[in-house]
Amino acid sequence: MVAAGVVAGFVLGMGAPAGAHRGVLPTLHADGRGSVWVTLAWDDGHPVTEPGLAMLSASSDGGASMPVTALRPLPHDPATLPLPGALAAGAWTVTVDVAAPGVAYCSARLRVAADGVPETIPCATPGTAGPAAPVAAPASGPPGWLVGALGVAAAVGLGALWSRRCAKRRPARRFASPLR
Repeated sequence: MVAAGVVAGFVLGMGAPAGAHRGVLPTLHADGRGSVWVTLAWDDGHPVTEPGLAMLSASSDGGASMPVTALRPLPHDPATLPLPGALAAGAWTVTVDVAAPGVAYCSARLRVAADGVPETIPCATPGTAGPAAPVAAPASGPPGWLVGALGVAAAVGLGALWSRRCAKRRPARRFASPLR
């Protein structure tokens, strides 16, 4: 009975934890006048509570570019990553690579002008990937059959050890032979 509990614990314990998230979804925001920031959410809709980290680069149609810049979270909101500085007026292609708390990619076009219009661009929706998002293989552990086989082997080994130990403690039974 104990062995069955051990095997069940091994087999059932190999699933993903209840609080596990598969990926992070970035959303690109711009105020239309040059300020840009990224917000992060888990793909299952839960809010991101760990500090995020992302890299942003941008190039304008006029030839200007912004080198790769680290985006760090606001002290009071770990899921909001503002660009330190602002983009100049023009049409920009902005690329964001999120490194923490999950991995994500986003590329979008923004317009910056003195009388700019704010924009919010979700880079992907739950259950779908962005057009250029690489598909990461899910983290995999040992296959279920291997875990089950190891559990059965452990149960058989423990059963044999227990049986042998009990046999050594019992005195040998002596029966009177009916043939004498």
